Amino acid sequence: MTIKIKYVTRSNGRWVYRPRIAPADRDIIRTDRHGFLAPPIRLGRVGDPDDDIIDAWRIAKNALQNRTGLKKHTLRWIVDQYRKSTVFKRLAIGSQKRSAALVGILEHQIKIDGKPAAFGDLALRHITRPMVRRLADKRLENYRAKGREGTAIVNREISLLASSTKWAIEHIDNLGTTDNPFRIEKHPEPQNTRYITDDEYAIQVREAAAITDYLPIVHELAYLLACRGDEVLKIKLSDIDADPITGGITVARAKGSQTNIIGWSPRLLAAVTQARQRHAAHTVASIDAPLIINARGQKLSKSGLDSAMQRLKKRMAEKGLAHIFFSLHKLKSKGISDAENDRIGGHKSEAMRNRYHTKLEKYEPPR
Repeated sequence: MTIKIKYVTRSNGRWVYRPRIAPADRDIIRTDRHGFLAPPIRLGRVGDPDDDIIDAWRIAKNALQNRTGLKKHTLRWIVDQYRKSTVFKRLAIGSQKRSAALVGILEHQIKIDGKPAAFGDLALRHITRPMVRRLADKRLENYRAKGREGTAIVNREISLLASSTKWAIEHIDNLGTTDNPFRIEKHPEPQNTRYITDDEYAIQVREAAAITDYLPIVHELAYLLACRGDEVLKIKLSDIDADPITGGITVARAKGSQTNIIGWSPRLLAAVTQARQRHAAHTVASIDAPLIINARGQKLSKSGLDSAMQRLKKRMAEKGLAHIFFSLHKLKSKGISDAENDRIGGHKSEAMRNRYHTKLEKYEPPR
C-alpha cells in the first residue's frame, strides 16, 4: 500500500516527514532555506508495515505541534502552568490569592498582525523588553485615568509575569528564548512619609469604637506589635505566652519579614485582655482559636476587617475627619517609629527599616 500523507515522502530507502514550518516558528525549529524541516524526521524503512510508519508520523507531528502550537508557550499558558507549579504553591496564601487579580494584565488589548488580541496570546519568544516597557507605562496610564494611583499594582503585575517566565525558562523545554523580557525597571512607588501622631491615633480609635468593638483592639495590636492588619488576624491563643518576664506574643510576619516575639507592656497586656474578654460571650475553648473573633465568635476574616475599615473611613469623612483617617498599615510605621528598636517589625534590611521609620528626629541646635 502506498502511504499518502502530506509531507511524508520516500528518501534513500526510508520514509521521512519533512513539513513546511511557519515563519513565526523558524526561530525555534531548524529549516532549510525554503522553510522545510531540516533535517527531516525518519519514520522507518521502505517495506516496514504501513501502520508503523503512520504511528511514527503521528508521534512526530504531535511533537512538532507541542513545540510550535499557537496555544502552547503563549504567555497565558506559561502563567497558567506557573500557578499550578509547586514553586507557586509554596508562596504565602495571600500572595497566591493576589495573583488572581494580577493576571488581568494578560487581557490587555494589543494588535497581532494587525488584528485585535490580548497580550497573553503572545508567544514568549515574541515579547521584548521595549514592548514590556510600553505595556507597563500604558497600564499605569489606564489606572490613573480611572482615578487610581496604579504604581504598586502595575509593578506587581509585571513581577508576576517575571516570576512566571523565570520559572518557565528553568522548567520548560523549547520556549524559544532564555531571556526574561519582564526584568525591567519598575515604576518608583511613592513611600509613606506620614507619621501618625498620638492625637490622630486617639481620634481614629474613638471613632472606630462606634463601628465595632473589635476595631479599636485591632488598631492597638497593629500599633503595639508593629504589624499589618492581616498579621493581627493570624494571631492565635497558642501564640500568647502569659509569662510576665519571658513571655509575649509570637507574631508571624508576612512578605519575607522575620517572625519574632514582642514582650509584654502594660498597654499590650490590656489590649490582649480586652480581646480575650470578647471570647467569654462565645464558645471559644481551643488553644488554636484566633485572638480576634467576629461578632459570631468565629475568626475575623480579612474581608470583614477591610469592610469595617471602609465603614470607619466613611464615618470619619462624614464627620469632617477624612484628613486624619489612616490605614492599619500606617500603624506598622508608627509602631516601628515609636519603638526603642526599629527591628520590631521583623524587617531584615536596614533599607526597609528606614522606609517604615516615619517619625522625624528632633535635635538640639549647637550652643
